Amino acid sequence: MNAVEIYHSLIGDKLKPMIVEYTPYSDNYRYFPYHHVFDPDFEKSFIDLIFNSIIFYAFEKNEIEKDYEKHRLDDLHKAARAAYNSRVPKTEKLTDGLMGELTLDCFIKTFFDDIEMLYSRVKYIERVPRKNLDKEKKGQEVKGYDGLVFSVANGIKYMWAGQVKTGSWEYCLREIKKDINKSILKTYFSDSMLIMADVMRAVSNNTKELEKIVDDINDLQFDYSTDEAVLHQKIIKYFNNNSIIIRLPCLIMAGEDDYSDEAVLLETIKEKCSKAFKNFTFENGENLNVEVMFLVFPVRDIEDLRNRFLSIRKGEKSEQE
Repeated sequence: MNAVEIYHSLIGDKLKPMIVEYTPYSDNYRYFPYHHVFDPDFEKSFIDLIFNSIIFYAFEKNEIEKDYEKHRLDDLHKAARAAYNSRVPKTEKLTDGLMGELTLDCFIKTFFDDIEMLYSRVKYIERVPRKNLDKEKKGQEVKGYDGLVFSVANGIKYMWAGQVKTGSWEYCLREIKKDINKSILKTYFSDSMLIMADVMRAVSNNTKELEKIVDDINDLQFDYSTDEAVLHQKIIKYFNNNSIIIRLPCLIMAGEDDYSDEAVLLETIKEKCSKAFKNFTFENGENLNVEVMFLVFPVRDIEDLRNRFLSIRKGEKSEQE
């Protein structure tokens, strides 16, 4: 089994029964609404599964495949705890964005087809400048996309560069706009692509489409490494010339008090998103081929989810152990 198949077997197939998908709709942007089941045990089951998915956040796909073959993932929670302890950087601020990042990663891999995994978030953190790591230790999050994958559909290549916000509706809808504008800044985007290509050059099981992108970006890195400004511009030009679409999946995971009726929840989603994004236009000075899509996931009790996730991070005993 490859890493994506292993993901579906261990995580995706268990997540799907917990999440209800509404029909996607368009209203100046593409929206993918969800809600979770009304099960009283949802919060516990969901957080246990999301924490276990940290395997696919911390390890590279060849490592996942090897660990699966050696039955190291048979006890998934034990493996996830080991991955968290050994790979995930620890900060003074345990209530950082890790829960949201894992949820975004799971939603992309579970609900969208033909996704190819790239490098782990941990690999990104290893390559950011030391000054940013020092900020991370003080409780500030390392900057970068919250999720990064690749796909090809009908001959069109997509680089997925996700962002996520969790909290109140007001906070999520306000702050995600800032993240969208930040995501397509020239240096922000090109730095992430340089890291991706550097990491992925050592991976032997990429698809031919991804392998060509990795090789081409590394060629640019070799040719223009002495002129950072030119290098950034060359990467932007490469994506434009090769018609590679930058897909920005933005997960909005907002707390919603009125959580008892599917139709009411959908109307709430549509009303809040229409108000927030009806007149929203993002800045795109580099004229990248950008496609913004909103994954909107109201939850019954965002604080309960956070507290449960925090308890697992601290190593407090879960009922699944």
